[in-house]
Amino acid sequence: MDDSTHTGPADPSSSSRAGEACRIFIVEDDAILRASLIDRIRREPDMLVVGEADCLSAAKAALRGAAAGVDIVLVDLGLPDGSGLELIAAIHHSEAAAKVLVFTVFGDRKTVSDALAVGADGFILKDSGPAELASAIRAARDGGVPISPKAAAQLLRAFREPPRPSAVAEPPPSGITPEDYGLTARERETLETLARGFTQREAAEILGVSPHTIVSHVKAIYQKMAVNSRSEAVFEAIHSGLIKMEGR
Repeated sequence: MDDSTHTGPADPSSSSRAGEACRIFIVEDDAILRASLIDRIRREPDMLVVGEADCLSAAKAALRGAAAGVDIVLVDLGLPDGSGLELIAAIHHSEAAAKVLVFTVFGDRKTVSDALAVGADGFILKDSGPAELASAIRAARDGGVPISPKAAAQLLRAFREPPRPSAVAEPPPSGITPEDYGLTARERETLETLARGFTQREAAEILGVSPHTIVSHVKAIYQKMAVNSRSEAVFEAIHSGLIKMEGR
C-alpha cells in the first residue's frame, strides 16, 4: 500500500480508550524510520499515535480536518514535496491547539531559528534517544519549548556572537572526495544510516551487524572526521558531498 495513504487519525474509540494519552501525528518520509518512531512512542503508556504522513501534501490533507484531535505533530523538515516549515506555519496560523515538535537531523542555528520563527513549539534532533524524545513530547504538550541541547547551543552562540556579513556558500573544492576522510565503505554506510535518524542499535539491525561493531564504526568516523557528535559528522558529511540527504 502507498505510504501516503497512511494518514488518517485513529478512530474515536481508540482515543477514548487511551484516556488522557497524548495524541501524536507523525510526519516523516522515511518509512522505516517512521515505523521505528511509531514503535518507540507506542511503548510510552501515556502516548498514542493517531496518524502518520509521508509528505507535506498528505500531512496537510490529513490534518486539515483532524488537527483538533491531535496534541503533538512530530514533523521532519526535509520532505519530498516541500519543507516541513510550511506545515508548521499552517498549523501555527490555524485554530488548532496542536503543538508542533520538529524532529530533524539538522541542528544548525539557521534551521533552529527558522523553525521557531514560523511557529515550532520545540526542536529535537534525530540522534536523541527514546527517553529524550518522550520527554520532549511531554514538555511540548505541557506548554514548554523543548530544544535538544546541541540545537540550544547553536542559538546561544547566535546571541553571543556579533553579526557577520552574509556570504554565498561555496561548493566543496572539486578535489575533495569521500575518500579524503579515509572512511571505509562500511563506515560510510553506517554514517548514512545514522544520518537518517536511526539509533545505533537500529543501525546495527538494519546493517546486519552487532551493536558493538556499530560503536566501533562510529568511533572511527568521529576520529577520522575530527568531530565529537553525530550532528557534527552529518553536517560535515553533507557539506563536503560525502553523503546526500534528500529534501533537507
